[in-house]
Amino acid sequence: MNDLKAKDVLKIILEIAQSIRYNGSMLNERYLHHYFSCLLQKEYNLLNLTGDNKAITLHPEWPTYKERTNLTFSRYRNVNGIYKPCKNGKAGFIDFAIGNYEKPEIGIEFSLKYGWSNEEIVYDFVKLLDKKNPFKVSISFNIIFRQRRLAKGEDLGNLENHMNDAFKEAVNRLKNEVCDDSREIYFIITEIDKCNNRRHWHYDTTSNRFKSGLPVMEGECP
Repeated sequence: MNDLKAKDVLKIILEIAQSIRYNGSMLNERYLHHYFSCLLQKEYNLLNLTGDNKAITLHPEWPTYKERTNLTFSRYRNVNGIYKPCKNGKAGFIDFAIGNYEKPEIGIEFSLKYGWSNEEIVYDFVKLLDKKNPFKVSISFNIIFRQRRLAKGEDLGNLENHMNDAFKEAVNRLKNEVCDDSREIYFIITEIDKCNNRRHWHYDTTSNRFKSGLPVMEGECP
């Protein structure tokens, strides 16, 4: 992967989490995609369209299933607005996959909303936790912009419950197809208000819950 490691990708995402600013209702997830790709390309030449296919290791909207290119990983079906694994379903699309196109090592999903978007986040978790998909590292980065202030009191408690319930729901939908502990999981949620106050949570695999703060890469000191 042009010497790119998972910690390098996570470092860029953590920088975004700590520096991105509220800009009214203009921003959406596509801005986040392009900004991340721009920062990644400044440091690493992952999308060289003038070379051979081995020079392309950054894959936007990577499909988990595509017969034409021999991708035969997991498939999903939308049933009444709920996405579930289904052997006769359609491809799930990963915002960015990094590595060999046939079997990328890193899968990354983003969301940027002005409130909690449950089904979108659950479905992202499903794709990233699905053992049928080839990732060694799965990263989910979700930004919640607040048009007023950060959630507090009962609203804060509800938000944290939503995070943990979303993870549990993803696991329940996968049943026996959940990835094992060999896959590194970095699920991050950042909440930012109109004054650019912010706080973060990440999924802690030791407690099996979201906890306050940003994650630390495996093998590194906090």
